Amino acid sequence: MNEDTEKIRVLMVDDEEEFLTASSRALARRGFHVDVAVTGAAALHMVGEQQFDVMVLDVKMPQIGGIEVFRRIRKTLPDLPVILLTGHGSIDDAFQTSKEGVAEYLSKPIDMDELAERLREVVRRPGKQGETDSERGQRTDYRGPVRVMLIDDEGAFLGPMKRVLERRNMDVMTAGSAEEGLALLKEKPVDVVVLDVKMPGMDGLEALSHIKKSFPGVDVILLSGHPSVEAAVAGIKLGANEYLKKPPDIEELVGAIRRLQENREKAVTEQQQGLIEEIRKRYPD
Repeated sequence: MNEDTEKIRVLMVDDEEEFLTASSRALARRGFHVDVAVTGAAALHMVGEQQFDVMVLDVKMPQIGGIEVFRRIRKTLPDLPVILLTGHGSIDDAFQTSKEGVAEYLSKPIDMDELAERLREVVRRPGKQGETDSERGQRTDYRGPVRVMLIDDEGAFLGPMKRVLERRNMDVMTAGSAEEGLALLKEKPVDVVVLDVKMPGMDGLEALSHIKKSFPGVDVILLSGHPSVEAAVAGIKLGANEYLKKPPDIEELVGAIRRLQENREKAVTEQQQGLIEEIRKRYPD
């Protein structure tokens, strides 16, 4: 087995089962670990449950096409490199998806040695996988890591989101219920809680109330799959710092967490400067 490819896990997605079987076997012979999906829906489910290094997506598929699958994955797993394959290439599609962060846009049929080399290349690329050039230029290093707790009853959301935030230099822990999250907060301090509003048992708003009473220094971002003005107002009154739609745009969520971190650091700095000024007043030279 090739040492460069033995750890590369590939998800191949194509509704042509003969092509899928042949290409997955060919890549397996070249040292890759290959999983397959015959629909876009199946692929979205698999990336929510498992971790892959790279995805190969056919553009033309029934129901959910490859470009739509790519765009959905881009929002939740922007670090996952995606190679699009098409039998009927479109310059417009290639240009637009390249701007959006697609790793490669290749024509079918494709030589398996070429595909294998492209797979190795996109996985080895420096920087955040799937990140566009403009996003690399905008990226900023922060002091950290910021400590984040994700509280959500959907395991398919918790796992991938945890990995995405950890790749952004965040220390992340998860809880599958509000009750579990409150218990963990007593044991481990965090800076930001990302909290689902709708959960069985104790819901997000009730959990928010408990967090703000018992842990007033913790910032809270509420997530809602069905956002409403009423819920947003209720959350703000209880002390929520942000209110975002679920599933959140990753860059929007990361930006919100970073802003809260910066505000916290600014408040600490101002408090320290105030103490210094007070000491100088008490003990002038």
